[in-house]
Amino acid sequence: MDRLKGRVGIITGAGSGIGAATAMTFAREGAKVSLAGRRVAKIQAVADRIVAEGGEALALPTDVRYADQVQNLVQKTIERFGKLDVLFNNAGVLPARCTVVELTEEQYEQTMATDVKGVWLCCKYAIPEMIRNRGGSIINCSSIAGLIGQRQQGVYNATKGGIEALTKCMALDFAKYNIRVNNVNPGWVKTELNQEQLAGFQARGGKELEEAVRLHPIGRLGEPEDVVWAVVYLASDEASWVTGTSLLVDGGYLCQ
Repeated sequence: MDRLKGRVGIITGAGSGIGAATAMTFAREGAKVSLAGRRVAKIQAVADRIVAEGGEALALPTDVRYADQVQNLVQKTIERFGKLDVLFNNAGVLPARCTVVELTEEQYEQTMATDVKGVWLCCKYAIPEMIRNRGGSIINCSSIAGLIGQRQQGVYNATKGGIEALTKCMALDFAKYNIRVNNVNPGWVKTELNQEQLAGFQARGGKELEEAVRLHPIGRLGEPEDVVWAVVYLASDEASWVTGTSLLVDGGYLCQ
């Protein structure tokens, strides 16, 4: 229960799903955590659960699309905990499922701003603190979508492909400072972000859900906790020689 003992971490998109589960597990593994998200009540509820279990957590309302809010997130973390060791860039949005012809410019801008610009901004302001700390670990939540093509997901997959390239470049740029940068790449995970789509599958008779499950040879969709332990590994000393890579947590989706 002490794989992250003494570490300080920032987790974006921490109000639900993979982010909330990661925040809880980080705290149980000994880390002090700052929880970032746009929904204040959600991140505060997770922080309260951590404190109730004896951990240390700070809820910081943050929209990762805006530099001043990301700067505040990092600054408040340093003020409260004194340093920064781990950044988990988990915040993300899903655009409408449609072709690039049907996608609106507003949907494009929102997706790119959160899923790519948000990762860049968090890294931009976190890395100087990690350099001062003589090292750190950045984990970006990419996806199997960043490694393959999928119908009606052109811009979403492009954001994840962008994260893949950004991760490799940052890993090269900052290795000399003992900063590791990696991706975790989930398959279909049952989170709040995917609820509407999964509910639509059920409403249309369930065949689409059966197909989604079939694409994962292990026989089920993922749970947030399935991804959490990959993030913990990449954040810990166990991954001290791992950087610039993408760790698939996909139930076998991409081995076909």
